[in-house]
Amino acid sequence: MYSDCRLFPGTTGSFIVWNVLSYQHTYHAGNHADVLKHVILIDVLTGMQKKDTPVFVLDAFASRGQYDLNSEQALKNREFETGIGRLWELTEHAMPTGIKRWFDLIATQNPGKEISCYPGSTALIRACLREQDRMAACEMHPEEFNQLRANFSGSRHSNKQIALHKRDAYEALKALLPPKEGRGLVFLDPSYEVKDEYRRIAWAVSEACQRFRAGIYMIWYPLLPAAGHLELFRQMKESGLRKILRVEMNMGERFDQMQMHGSGLLIINPPWQALETIRESAAWISSTLAGDKGKSVFDWLVPE
Repeated sequence: MYSDCRLFPGTTGSFIVWNVLSYQHTYHAGNHADVLKHVILIDVLTGMQKKDTPVFVLDAFASRGQYDLNSEQALKNREFETGIGRLWELTEHAMPTGIKRWFDLIATQNPGKEISCYPGSTALIRACLREQDRMAACEMHPEEFNQLRANFSGSRHSNKQIALHKRDAYEALKALLPPKEGRGLVFLDPSYEVKDEYRRIAWAVSEACQRFRAGIYMIWYPLLPAAGHLELFRQMKESGLRKILRVEMNMGERFDQMQMHGSGLLIINPPWQALETIRESAAWISSTLAGDKGKSVFDWLVPE
């Protein structure tokens, strides 16, 4: 286990946050939360690319970028069976535009009938980059970063287009924003292993928006019994930021063996070109994975 200690400024001074670098996403790769976050991520990015001007994408918690579903870690709890494993057999069925686009990206890594390689956020973003776009991906865990670098070693993109950083996500938000492009998407999906992560992510985004107001920010959060996401909601409502879209999928008791019974995304400044696609994608994922046991939410946590 790796850990470090950071001072995090709060409203009543500074307090200590321990950043425990023990989380490895391979155990959870391809589960129902990954399906939601990755489909909506590509919906948002594609909406931004309706304009020809360059886009900068910051994947702040990149992990290793892509995952082997036949690995010992992935097979331990087989969480992918709650997500991509259930959906893969539907590739020939009619589906919304956003879902089909996501499936096509995964299919390039899995030419056969079986799925073994699951592309995470970094790999999906890389696949969608245009010549004028740029991406930075950050990961602090030594083993995960080494795998990230190995997975991207044969990329067709130049080092100027893709930058991999062994770097703290919160420090990267300060160092890399605002981007020179003037247009940017910031994707944040921390593990929330640290109790104060909900407050910390809200504070970091609020601070980043002061320097880069034109940016689009996506914050992923889990639905857990402790309901820590409500603290995130409260902090975002009190931040003074406007136009915060909430996209959420509650699986109900569909997968009652998992502690996480759903997840969601808060999207600040979502591109209007993507709103209908996001709504369609979220509704389809919820109805297909959860059926009548779950529900989806598509509304404004804070309106414009």
